[in-house]
Amino acid sequence: MKPGLSTFLDLSRWFAALLVVVNHARALVLADFAAASASSGPAGAHGPLLRALYFFTGLGHEAVVIFFVISGFLVGGSTLQRWQQRGPDLRAYTSARASRIYTTLIPALIVGIALDTVGLRWFNASGIYTTLPEPPNATINYVIASTMNLPTFLGNLFMMQGVLTQTLGSNGPLWSLACEWWYYCVFALGAYALTSARGRRLGWAAAACALAVLLPFSIMLWGIVWLIGVLTFRWVRSSAWRPHPVVGFALFGFALAASRLTHGISAIETHLLAAFARDFLLGIAYAAALASASRLARGLPFAAWHKQLAEFSYTTYLFHFPALLLICAAAAQSFGLPFAQRPDARAIVLFAVAVALVYAYCYAVSLLTERHTPRVRHALDTLLRARPALQVEPSRSPASEA
Repeated sequence: MKPGLSTFLDLSRWFAALLVVVNHARALVLADFAAASASSGPAGAHGPLLRALYFFTGLGHEAVVIFFVISGFLVGGSTLQRWQQRGPDLRAYTSARASRIYTTLIPALIVGIALDTVGLRWFNASGIYTTLPEPPNATINYVIASTMNLPTFLGNLFMMQGVLTQTLGSNGPLWSLACEWWYYCVFALGAYALTSARGRRLGWAAAACALAVLLPFSIMLWGIVWLIGVLTFRWVRSSAWRPHPVVGFALFGFALAASRLTHGISAIETHLLAAFARDFLLGIAYAAALASASRLARGLPFAAWHKQLAEFSYTTYLFHFPALLLICAAAAQSFGLPFAQRPDARAIVLFAVAVALVYAYCYAVSLLTERHTPRVRHALDTLLRARPALQVEPSRSPASEA
């Protein structure tokens, strides 16, 4: 993979994770924009700093769309290419995906429910764990305590959140992980149909279609965004024209701003296909940025930093919210700092401290979980007797981190 593209992917992964964290921190600590503007008076309503703060910290949804495209690019695109060259290998694919997902997911479920139990037992004076938040929170749109049980734990363990169960406890971000898991499964069946012997293709294609039909329509609809990443991988590896980096990055920036500015429009938010169209266009724009980055002869500045930060982006996504909620609940109970405060200096400091503490926590956890993914994968390869994938996909390559 070319240095420019590799560095851009690393930058995208850690920055998207940061956007998710700050979006959730803002939702817990700061009042929404309308309330903040009203409480700040006429000047505050139009203050550029306030608008910039809320714009930047509101890009969590866009970050998930970017994650979907990256996942399709690194997982789907590289797998399809390898299977076309060497033939399909479901055992190696299963080993790679299961080790990547579950090395971090199982600890995330256990630690997350433990943190929620601590919050429910000792830091629930605000009622955040036992009642719906007021005003409503996009991440916490259910009663947390009602999902802290064994059936929900098992449902999340087997990727049924959003299909048959709620997300476990406060860890609402887990909804997108289930989407990715099912994209992996449907893609594997479909790719096997494309790359296997002709006599087997119809059966594998039928299995892929059957699984897609059984899953919720909304999950499979957003799977098209994931497929954008697969197609982008093939675009980048071909000799086809690719836009200049200035054009590609500018197009992505414009689409990012358009997506954020159209959130809150009821005609889009209440219409599934309209919401999908917005995310689809953002995915296309990010694909153009990826293709543009592949034209860069050199890596982006601070390439080593981007790589280090990207290496625990998955852990950050899975672990951050229960810890973030516990920090805010403890601050509310111990220091009288309420949820959804006006964005004054005290609230901004709490916001920044919460994000910094969560990032330090996620990095520490990644040393015990995500960093050991190659070892877990090797053990699974041995158990399943899969063909070693390290010859094609080095353990520290960007693709192994997807």
